[in-house]
Amino acid sequence: MKLSTALTLLFYFPIICCALFVSAMIFSPDHHKITVYRVFFTQGFWLTIPYLLAATATTIVALRARRWGAFSIASTMLLAAAVVFYARYIEPRRIVVQEHTIEVGASLRIAFIADLHIGIFDGESRMKQIVDELNQLDVDVVAVGGDWTDEAQRPLLELLAPIAKSKHRVIAVLGNHDEGMPGIRVVEELQAALTQLNVENIEGKIVEVKQVRIAGIGDRFAKKDNLPAFDPSKPPQVVLGHNPDSIDRLNNTRIRLLLAGHTHGGQINLPILTEYILSRFTEGKYKQGLYTKGNSHVFVTAGLGTVGFPLRLFQPPVIDIINLR
Repeated sequence: MKLSTALTLLFYFPIICCALFVSAMIFSPDHHKITVYRVFFTQGFWLTIPYLLAATATTIVALRARRWGAFSIASTMLLAAAVVFYARYIEPRRIVVQEHTIEVGASLRIAFIADLHIGIFDGESRMKQIVDELNQLDVDVVAVGGDWTDEAQRPLLELLAPIAKSKHRVIAVLGNHDEGMPGIRVVEELQAALTQLNVENIEGKIVEVKQVRIAGIGDRFAKKDNLPAFDPSKPPQVVLGHNPDSIDRLNNTRIRLLLAGHTHGGQINLPILTEYILSRFTEGKYKQGLYTKGNSHVFVTAGLGTVGFPLRLFQPPVIDIINLR
């Protein structure tokens, strides 16, 4: 095959694949769109492997022929394909553990996770990986900040079953995807599954963990993020929620900290662009980490799953250990 022909094929192949995907999404009946979406990003995406091999071979041929223009084009395509493969199959499977210390006037070690999005691409094997990682940690409690699932095609009790083997107490709230904003509303099924799996849904409640009071609030989009009633002389020290914009619920209280997720840290973390996009989706322009608003703080985790495109780049899935002091 001529070098020019190989370059032409390398250039047009991803364009044709994307065009076919977009066409299928547009013209498929609504009840088939989720299947098209899943097939493209699972079976279809494995085509990146032969593409990588072809791009590597073309790059080597161009280099040996000293065709520097062709070499630049082929090597650029090779790099792009390698980045896409990494973002789809490698980084989303990782789990990074990070530690943070936050002063709230109470002592507790929390393993904080959110945005698992078990369902359309990840199942019980991913859930088991997460639980196995959590079980290796020396913490007092596991707190889950919502978005457990996303477009699940199987019963949630099966998909989330590994969480029952957590050696730590697990407390949780729900997120916007659990509420069907967007997606399928699975609140009742999810609550029933969590109860059977020994996970405490603390939404609208206050619980104590080693004498530290933790309040749970629901999702902001579902208008369920009001604080539960509490004794003003004994306010909760921590609030577990989903949306970081819910920090405004802490106004005029003595509550110091909200734990939230929702942003995925941008999921694909690119300079300037990611911050700009997130600024359009959160009132407080939150990404990840600790933010201060008035006398209160909100800690935003980058989460463990993916939404939209099942890709992560320069923003690996994370378990955040929150050391309260």
